[in-house]
Amino acid sequence: MYRALAGIALALCAATGFAQTWSAKPITIIVPFGAGGNTDTIARLTASHLTKALGTSVVVDNRPGASGLIAAKQVLGAPADGYTLFMATATQMVTAPFVNPNFNYDPAKDFAPVVNIGANAFVIATKSALPVKNLGELVALAKQQPGKLSYGSGGTAALTHLSAYIFTKRAEIDMVHVPYRGGAPAMTDLLGGVIDMYSASPSEVISQANGGKIRLLAISSATRSKELPNVPTIAETFPGHEVTTWNGLVARAGTPPEVLDRIATEVLRMKDDPVAVQKLEEAGVVPLFTPRAAFGAQIQRELLMWGKVLKNSGIRAE
Repeated sequence: MYRALAGIALALCAATGFAQTWSAKPITIIVPFGAGGNTDTIARLTASHLTKALGTSVVVDNRPGASGLIAAKQVLGAPADGYTLFMATATQMVTAPFVNPNFNYDPAKDFAPVVNIGANAFVIATKSALPVKNLGELVALAKQQPGKLSYGSGGTAALTHLSAYIFTKRAEIDMVHVPYRGGAPAMTDLLGGVIDMYSASPSEVISQANGGKIRLLAISSATRSKELPNVPTIAETFPGHEVTTWNGLVARAGTPPEVLDRIATEVLRMKDDPVAVQKLEEAGVVPLFTPRAAFGAQIQRELLMWGKVLKNSGIRAE
């Protein structure tokens, strides 16, 4: 008995010691999109926090392309030691399996959840020249002109596409999808009046809301946004409608649990940093800070939910 207890104590001490000395090398957070968007912003806030908390360099590496699969594969190709982390989104973790023919990993088995940091909804924005002032008028116009109005997205099967797709199905309207290579060119063409609608991240439209070139008709969250309190929810017109995405830190499966716990503990402390929380909210992100186990359960639930929505949709990533 004594030897068994001593063995357990030594193992615990070893694990604790390893977790404390683990951050001896620089850490990289891989971001699946280019600089400037919500995911990049969250990654840089997290990197800054971890640099101070762990006393080591934490850098952000943007690896855009293939809806984030390039970044995901880079993380999966790195050692499972916690020194390469992935700022994942719902695209790589819960929607890509059903729409991307090149998808070749299991999100639930190949990655280990660390912390889900924040979520954001999507804002239905239209060009100002479109003769609509609210969601009901947009739906009515689209029904009068089936197949004539257009909506842009950051790419086929991107969440900006899927959020708009689900809205059009819910509203029973027919609009033409115009995919772009990222949200920035889609937003540019909305501002220029080239496309009629864009289902945008709040951070993309908050700064444009008062410019007169676009109208913000509705948001896809269950409740109104703190940053856009005058924008009604889609659910106010179509009860029960809710589409959100999230940005969460994950590692390669097989990373030692004590390392995952160390990272998670430090990231969760961000919620007590008023500056970090304010910067998230200013970008239209709802801070979540969901811990490891609950984050993993969320991924499992959303894989089931998106599977039901997308399996027979005919949507395929380019």
